[in-house]
Amino acid sequence: MITETKQEKRAEKMAAGVQKVGIAGLILNLGKSLGFSALLFLMAIFFIYLGVPWYFGAAIILLAIAIIVVEVVSLKRAAAVDLNAVAEPSSEAVELEPGEYLVHAIPAVMQYGKNRSVAVLGTGQVLTPENALLVTNRSLYAITVPLPGVDKVVAGTDIGMWQWMTAWQDIVDRLQEMLSSLPLEEVLIQGRAKRLLKLAELKAVKTLPFTFALSFVTTDGRKYGYSIRVKEDYQRAKDLFRNQMKQGR
Repeated sequence: MITETKQEKRAEKMAAGVQKVGIAGLILNLGKSLGFSALLFLMAIFFIYLGVPWYFGAAIILLAIAIIVVEVVSLKRAAAVDLNAVAEPSSEAVELEPGEYLVHAIPAVMQYGKNRSVAVLGTGQVLTPENALLVTNRSLYAITVPLPGVDKVVAGTDIGMWQWMTAWQDIVDRLQEMLSSLPLEEVLIQGRAKRLLKLAELKAVKTLPFTFALSFVTTDGRKYGYSIRVKEDYQRAKDLFRNQMKQGR
């Protein structure tokens, strides 16, 4: 579809731009580190020349080498990230209950209150990449609308977070395209769905002042907090769950 292609190009441009800027920054850092390491090397030679114990100079030289190695490895890792690589679906398959159907979709969300990502040498994975919520007549699901780099950290930059902040319309459009062209079961599979809770377990839905955030509290004390990027979507979601809580009483 033409619309889908445009969406993918916009999302890909965002992810690729983050990667290119990150790589450029790492190249700049490598240049600075080469200069600093050269200075350390000359310092070590000078100390050895002055008669300072050899192991002191050797330690400085090893430090200079280590600095270069770290910068080179970081650069290689950032350049090797495949933004279009799709994470495998969760091993815990989410199955719809008999008679379960979609009631409402909440696009462009981001979970808060948990450690979002893990990275080594500036590159890693987003632990909570989900960027949309689906409400059925039985449950609340969190899914990851598949966009390039949505679950990647490149050169210390969380691409999914930047997509939520500045390219949220891509999340909205892509989710709508999925829901209009795929059965709900397939949307859950492609979105690596997590069933957060069953609506029967929902004890309270709290809001935070001056934010577009919802916090879901279950009867057994579990909590899930999500920030909603668009005010109108936040208001619709708040109204939906306000009615849900009234019906549950």
